[in-house]
Amino acid sequence: MKIRISEQAIPEIEANTIIILLPSRLPEALQTLDPALKNRIDEARQAMPLYTKDSIVLLSHGEVKAQKLFLLKVPDNADSFELRQIYSQAGREARLRELGPDVAIALTGLLDPLMEAEIAVEGLVQGSYLPELYKTEKAHKSLENLILCFSRTFEIEKIVRKAELVGNTQNYVRDLVNEPASRATPLFLVEEAKRIASETGSRIEVLSLNDAEKMGMGAFSAVARGSDQPAFMVKLHHPGEDGAQKLGLVGKGLTFDSGGLSLKPWESMTTMKSDMAGAAAVLGAFRVLSFLRPELDFMAFLPLTENLPSGKSYKPGDVVRAMNGKTIEVLSTDAEGRLILADALCWAVKEGVTHIVDVATLTGACIIALGHETTGLFTNSEAWRKQILMAALKAGERVWELPMFPEYKELIRSEIADLANSAGRSGAPAGAIFGAMFLKEFVPEEIAWAHMDIAGPSWLPKSSKTMASGATGASFRTLVELGLSF
Repeated sequence: MKIRISEQAIPEIEANTIIILLPSRLPEALQTLDPALKNRIDEARQAMPLYTKDSIVLLSHGEVKAQKLFLLKVPDNADSFELRQIYSQAGREARLRELGPDVAIALTGLLDPLMEAEIAVEGLVQGSYLPELYKTEKAHKSLENLILCFSRTFEIEKIVRKAELVGNTQNYVRDLVNEPASRATPLFLVEEAKRIASETGSRIEVLSLNDAEKMGMGAFSAVARGSDQPAFMVKLHHPGEDGAQKLGLVGKGLTFDSGGLSLKPWESMTTMKSDMAGAAAVLGAFRVLSFLRPELDFMAFLPLTENLPSGKSYKPGDVVRAMNGKTIEVLSTDAEGRLILADALCWAVKEGVTHIVDVATLTGACIIALGHETTGLFTNSEAWRKQILMAALKAGERVWELPMFPEYKELIRSEIADLANSAGRSGAPAGAIFGAMFLKEFVPEEIAWAHMDIAGPSWLPKSSKTMASGATGASFRTLVELGLSF
């Protein structure tokens, strides 16, 4: 979707539809409307229930150049998170009702104008997305142009260009995750990483499975051997200005997870093409940050492989050695994400990053704990925790910290190796914490590290008022805001 700013009065805006979010008082931009039209809008607002229940489309009778007015009722006390959701709902309904291709929006005035402009653009772009990658006939025409009614200044131009980049890149991330695993293979993601490196003037290093084994990445290699698809470990480096601190983003890139020899039930595999959502979010964030903060020196690390059963697969009971020398007893081959992340984290440490965030669809236990709305956060640094939570708040994403008390280390104890990757067939309580405690073993204490478990919010099982089912791009905006504030 393309965004432009217009200083024209609402009646003069040439668009198919004007989207109007209605608090109790008519927004300032609408005060110049024809009195009869204002009365019609006010009557419609009073007839509507709360915004989550309904919306109304009014036909223009010539009072404005636009053909239609799309009205949603908004609570006067809506905060930034709620308003973002409403704008997303507006984008979704405008697409489903085919109110485009050109739509205009006037801000409510409930928030700081620059903040609301950013939220409006990102929300509308996000909400208008439909996962129709392989439909031979598109069910709903795209929204192509969004006109923001606002006084043109340098500040608003900068905000809108950022929001346009973030919104469209989030939908790119969703496309990557929605791709079938037969297409979005490890090699496919390598090619995407190369394209982004070329586009942003960044450096890229791609390790083959053989290269990874030579570097001592025994945990990653064990998982990768079971698939006929070539596996890769990728490092992207945006060489900004040298500084004392360097950010590292790590994204789990399981392009399909069958569970390996610890095979999943078939119904649990249907969404396992999305097990690379962490890598997709990191790729998107890397792209955006390279454009918005070209001076930032940061890296991204992507372990890319499938987890499939074959005669070459690693087996329950095996012991593998990670890049930092720690040995791991494999009690379940379906706890593979933490194995490939272990070596990616070790590589990030070796490359000298001082702050790490790893993003992964790691555990079903986190879905049980927090549902599909919230990301689980684990960290070894109080300062890093605060910075990530502030970034999530700015990004409008729900993130909740879960504990990593020393007593939980007993969960990952093995009788024959340094660590166990799972509790085995019997399972264990605190499964999300188990995964985080395991990953913590591969990052020295002096490095600020955080793990974001996006197993729940990365995939929406059913469409909602605000978003289409499927990939959501969870954590992508948080990573962007974190990089901008780093």
